[in-house]
Amino acid sequence: MDLAKLLEDLPWIKLDWCFPSMTQETNELIQKCTEIPEIEPDPEVDEIIERSKNFPIPFPIQTVRLEKLKEHRPIDRLKRNISETYPIIHERVLLLMAHFLIYKREHGSSIEKELYRDMTIPELIDRLLLKRAVSFMGARDAYMLMSGKKGVDGWENVGTPAETEPLVLKDVLSYDEIKLSAFLFVSGPTECINSGSRRNCGVLDDDDIEKEAIIIGAIGPRFKRLNRMDYEDMVISKTQNTAERGYGEHEAPTRCMDVLRHAYTRDASLAKRAWRQLWAELYQVHSYTYEELSARLAGAASDRYVKLPRGGAWFDNEVYYKRICILAETVLLEAEGRARGRSVFLNVVGCGLGVWKISPHQTDVYVLTFLERIRAMLDEEALDHITDVNFAYIGTSKSVTALFADRSEDKESAAKIMFLKNERHPKGGVSVQLEDREPASRLHGRHRGKLLVLTYPWDGNAQPGNEFWKGKLKSSGDPAAACSTQVAELHNPHVNPRAASRTARVAARDAVLPLRTYAGRR
Repeated sequence: MDLAKLLEDLPWIKLDWCFPSMTQETNELIQKCTEIPEIEPDPEVDEIIERSKNFPIPFPIQTVRLEKLKEHRPIDRLKRNISETYPIIHERVLLLMAHFLIYKREHGSSIEKELYRDMTIPELIDRLLLKRAVSFMGARDAYMLMSGKKGVDGWENVGTPAETEPLVLKDVLSYDEIKLSAFLFVSGPTECINSGSRRNCGVLDDDDIEKEAIIIGAIGPRFKRLNRMDYEDMVISKTQNTAERGYGEHEAPTRCMDVLRHAYTRDASLAKRAWRQLWAELYQVHSYTYEELSARLAGAASDRYVKLPRGGAWFDNEVYYKRICILAETVLLEAEGRARGRSVFLNVVGCGLGVWKISPHQTDVYVLTFLERIRAMLDEEALDHITDVNFAYIGTSKSVTALFADRSEDKESAAKIMFLKNERHPKGGVSVQLEDREPASRLHGRHRGKLLVLTYPWDGNAQPGNEFWKGKLKSSGDPAAACSTQVAELHNPHVNPRAASRTARVAARDAVLPLRTYAGRR
């Protein structure tokens, strides 16, 4: 099937969907971002080594730490890796953060209102980075905190009168903040000590790899917890999507800020409506109750709404598409911005396509969304340096795999490839492939000399590595990245002061800009 025709026919693809609304209060919050302090002088390698030694949780391996790397990697490169690390958000997320602060000041608990009363967006970014748990995983939210304390459950009470130590808002993120934190990525140059395979365990093996790369910690949708995070927005179920929980069309999506500031009292049920309206406006969709949607669909699945196997719930492909659009655009723009005149080979992994996934079909929507965004951004001349995008270990269906042709020039390769032609691109377009290559495997042949940009699946409530800090080195892509690159130190705000709001970037339509610069242009 022709890709262009397929994308054109998919009803859940919405080109140029509207941005969240702006009010004077929103604008004032964004303008305060121009007051971010100047970046301090570059940290020295020995300073970061000392900060790493003071991190309260022991490193399970030593090979990825600066103290070991300086023995066999150039010191100037290590210093560059430290200083060029920064958080990055999509420009839609900047508006979302402003709306989040306004919502919490109006409708939050007394504990939340006190916390957010004078908080700025840069302070919120720093909080989302610094107050994460060290490790956070599973359906029961098993955690390990910076204090070393461990437990399960209890996160729903954070920020409410029912919160109890050690899960209290002054020390950890609330569930609403974890949802927001999943839109905050960190990017930076890194040394690679091995190929980055799932079971690499930090063994030094750099004979046939790219020894340096850019690595981006990206976070996908999470469906492990009922009625929380992305489940709220993308799943329509009998128990969740009720008027009592804030669902149903009370205002048009473009009226979000009026809802937050004027339309409702502080009644708890109305606060729930305002919360749903905040997310409905981000995604520019209606906030259906289960009954409303079921009546519209009359029990029949559609291309937009997919029936989930259990409980009669629906999955909204349009909202999922828009969530992945934010992820894809951020990653693509960041890879392009890091090029500095070089051609880029971007390795994309599935973010949220492992244990967080709720339906097998998500994999196809994920890849198709990336393809649609690449085509659109080529037309906008936004991807001049990206020449190759590889989807690694993402198992698409036969119908989507069939869009890619067998790779003829390398008989030993199992890669499937398509070429997205665009005459405006310096190389005539972008080559997109499906190949289960290890992240840092050496770029051979026509790819030799290209800048390797990696993604790895991070978590909105964990320090880089997640299970890595509990000694589980083989369980997912997160610890695999921590065992093969520098993310455990350099993407960790407690170790690297560059992973902070003062260095934050915004992925905008035309470029990746410092937060201060972007805010000054609004």
